[in-house]
Amino acid sequence: MTGIFIQGLPMRPVYLVDFCGASLMIVLSVMAFYYANKLRNLEPHNVLWTYLFWLCMSMVAFALSRGIGHVLRFIFNFVGFPGLWKLLAPYSGGLNTITLTSSAVLTFYYPNIRKVIDFIQEDARKLAETNQKLEDAHQALQELNQNLEQMVEERTMELRISEQKFRGLFEASRDIIFFCDKDGRITDINQSGITLLGFSSLEEIRGKPLIELFSKEGSWDPYQEDLRTKGHIKDMEVEFTRSDGTKLFLMITASAIKDEQGNITGSEGIAKDLTQFKKVMQQLIQSEKMASIGQLAAGVAHEINTPLGIILGYAQLMEEDFEDQEEVYETLKIIEKQTKICRTIVADLLKFSRQSLENKRAAVDINRCLDDALAIIEHSMNMDRIYVHKEYTNGLPPIMADPEKLRRVFMNIFTNAHHAIVQEGIVCIWTRQTEDHRYIEIIIGDTGPGIPPGNIKKIFDPFFSTKEVGKGTGLGLSLSFGIIRDHGGTIEAQSPPEEKFLLDAGMETVFIIRIPVIKETGKRNGKNES
Repeated sequence: MTGIFIQGLPMRPVYLVDFCGASLMIVLSVMAFYYANKLRNLEPHNVLWTYLFWLCMSMVAFALSRGIGHVLRFIFNFVGFPGLWKLLAPYSGGLNTITLTSSAVLTFYYPNIRKVIDFIQEDARKLAETNQKLEDAHQALQELNQNLEQMVEERTMELRISEQKFRGLFEASRDIIFFCDKDGRITDINQSGITLLGFSSLEEIRGKPLIELFSKEGSWDPYQEDLRTKGHIKDMEVEFTRSDGTKLFLMITASAIKDEQGNITGSEGIAKDLTQFKKVMQQLIQSEKMASIGQLAAGVAHEINTPLGIILGYAQLMEEDFEDQEEVYETLKIIEKQTKICRTIVADLLKFSRQSLENKRAAVDINRCLDDALAIIEHSMNMDRIYVHKEYTNGLPPIMADPEKLRRVFMNIFTNAHHAIVQEGIVCIWTRQTEDHRYIEIIIGDTGPGIPPGNIKKIFDPFFSTKEVGKGTGLGLSLSFGIIRDHGGTIEAQSPPEEKFLLDAGMETVFIIRIPVIKETGKRNGKNES
């Protein structure tokens, strides 16, 4: 019991404090270890919490080693086995040293841990900034994407509207719009072009070389040369051949299509149909020419008529005086006959010049008017085995015309057809209403030899005739032209005809007469053939 007192002072309070302090050290170190472990479990990848966990673990080991050692010493001393503690004391001291050294070593690593933490925090900050920038960039990209989608949608709508406008123009245009590849083959063409060129579908004309449509061989080379050198063609008048062989007059404006290197990859063009325009111009020129000739004819007829009357009168008087001289009498008869022929020509000239002054017009049924004219001449044609085929459209509206003059026109055309055929042939007559219901159309054709190309433009000129001398004055078609013109209509000759059904009927020459109706009516209904 002497160990309980040191130099007369009691050591129990010291031992008690030491014992309690060791026990408290164990409790506190265990609590610190518990919370450090809890922090580490909350954030397993947190370096600081991991460091504190191991530091607390070393402190717990030190506290347990020291506290348990002190507690055991007091217990062994109290129960009377101090020798046993002396045996364990070196091991307890060594364990204390080791655990204390471990704790001290771990504390030396704190600055490094701090640097690691700072480095990690800096990286985290930079990463956060980067994430923020990425977020901002993502937001901006998203807004841009939304705007881009809107822009794309707007642009797509503009392109769709533009394409619809182009397609509408392409399909609705009355002109021919076409596209060709670099070899001059048609790749696309609008419906008007398909119809005007005589085809029924795009497949029939797609891939067709454009050169095959040019009627004249010399027209293609200038077309290609201008496209290659100038890059465009402006208002070039060309003649095309339709699928049925008829001619089509066009005015072409075209441009070359080039790639980024300037190489020609194709061409595009617009062709305007001038066929009807050329016909109208020819009719206008003919009308002006006929008007001028009519004025000239009137003056000439008046000047010639008087001397012809005097010549005829004296010739007839002299016939009475020379009846007994046969040779002289026959000569005077020839003078009388030729003078009367001249007076007939003069009378025709006066009719030609004065026909517009006469006004005996009434509502005329064109089919009946044609039959009246045929009744006069059909018998003589049948005698020469020339047969008449009629295809009249029933229910045609009446026209305002002079029936006598119209019969004269029809008689002239029938007579010319008779003379052209001579023997064995067919004369065909068609009547119909035009698609706009403004005109009645009369087509008279024959199977004769046709009219030479050099004469087709002259047949309505006064005194032009291919008949033998004495068999015609050359005024019949001129008079017919003037009569139809004065009725507000048109007359034209085609040899060969342009419409396919006329060619199929074997017609070599046709005369097409158009006369305006009194008022518009419904479409024609039905046909009466004979």
